[in-house]
Amino acid sequence: MSHGTGIGPTSLARLRAALRNVEWLLLYPVLVTGAWLLGLEALTMALVVLLPVLLALDGRLGRRPGAQPASHLVVQPLDRLALQRIVDDTLADCTRRDRTTAVLHAQIDDLHIADGEWGTEISEKVMDRVIQRITTAMRGADIVMRTGYDGAVVVLAPTRRADLDVVMSIVDRIQAAVAQPISIEGRSIRVHACIGICSEGMAPARSGAAMLAAADCALRMARRQGDDAIRAFNPDMQAQVETDHRLALQIDDALESGQIRPWFQPQIDARTGCIAGFEALVRWHHPDLGILSPAQFLPTIHSAGKSAELGEQVLKASLDALTAWDAAGIDVPCVGVNVSLEQLADPRMAERVIWQLDRHDVEPGRLAIEILETVTLRDADEAIMRNVMALRKAGFRLDLDDFGTGAASIAHIAKFGVHRIKIDRSFVAGIDSDPTKQEIVRAILGLAESLSIETLAEGVETPEEKATLVEMGCPHLQGYGIARPMPFEKTTAWARALQPHSNAALRNMHPQGTA
Repeated sequence: MSHGTGIGPTSLARLRAALRNVEWLLLYPVLVTGAWLLGLEALTMALVVLLPVLLALDGRLGRRPGAQPASHLVVQPLDRLALQRIVDDTLADCTRRDRTTAVLHAQIDDLHIADGEWGTEISEKVMDRVIQRITTAMRGADIVMRTGYDGAVVVLAPTRRADLDVVMSIVDRIQAAVAQPISIEGRSIRVHACIGICSEGMAPARSGAAMLAAADCALRMARRQGDDAIRAFNPDMQAQVETDHRLALQIDDALESGQIRPWFQPQIDARTGCIAGFEALVRWHHPDLGILSPAQFLPTIHSAGKSAELGEQVLKASLDALTAWDAAGIDVPCVGVNVSLEQLADPRMAERVIWQLDRHDVEPGRLAIEILETVTLRDADEAIMRNVMALRKAGFRLDLDDFGTGAASIAHIAKFGVHRIKIDRSFVAGIDSDPTKQEIVRAILGLAESLSIETLAEGVETPEEKATLVEMGCPHLQGYGIARPMPFEKTTAWARALQPHSNAALRNMHPQGTA
């Protein structure tokens, strides 16, 4: 006995809707067999003939050429032209609908840090998780695209308003999502996101290329400010980018001609008032732009891959300064030289430093290698540990810079054999009137004393800060309240004018030197 089955337009629509939510490839054989056994010939024919056609049509219609995935997430990194086309398409949509948009460019920092063990595979997992979190923080129609190793571009769907207030609320959601700890392979990892913003109204031109370039420019300015910084594009940034490009073309000549060289900032022994050392801080003596601070050109040096070459020049100039101070009869126990992660990752770095010292006939203990706190988290990096151990074995000092701002543990500090920690200026500013900062610094001083590690307070600017730190027993001080960085030519006169016979003289000292 047979039963006729009629399928009208409404039934077809309902069937297509059901197809989207059911795994029909698994149920299809069961349905056909069941209909045949029950004698439902019409239904059997419908399943055999009509259902495959509907499945094919649904699949084809659901994947229109050029359509974005429903999640609006592009996982694989896109090239520049593809990004520009997506922004151009969004702008065209905005024109049709009388809406506006914005582009956000985020860069994720600290992907290379993970409790001592790190690798490309884990960093990829972290980045994947970060991209997923950013996507979750966005609205359904916004587009999130990965760019390169550590970047993401967000294009807002056409909206009525994309002014700074609206965009900043979105940025806050992104940074809050990124800031949450990420648990991978039993470790809790934190990363940061710097973000550059360009809304349609901020853009120098109404095109995908212009908006992306402006967002890139804003991101570069944000990265100069450090972790979690945010910058919105403005015309002045364009001038800075053009200056950066100009400097990038001049780096080789500047290094070769000696335009880029260190200035020296004194460090004082708070117990005696004597010079404890100098820190070498690089400056660019530009023939047209004047004296450039590190913040103005170090990002360009890094982008050009010239960090190691710059480090070599600063080291040589610092050793020349030690030799000259000795010849002038000025007692300078030590000079601190900042060393970047890129330099430490060079397996031959320690050998070159040792060779330079031998060439200048300077004792290794008179050179302090200054590293950032984050470097100590790379204790699984064979090249870095090889350099650190070689430098320690040769007798060099090791200073841990900006202590308290990173995530270094006591175990990491001990493993690296740090001689001195430099308390970050954020804990020093206003310490005379801030009991919380006083407690933090006391804790750091106590920890250092228990580990037989020396301490130095950075960023000392007022007599009150100096007096408080001296009273707390901080042995070494550095900052504008002691002296500003100065060219080598001025250090001799400054040192001879110093009267370090008492702590009273130290407390009455006023800023000297050059900016």
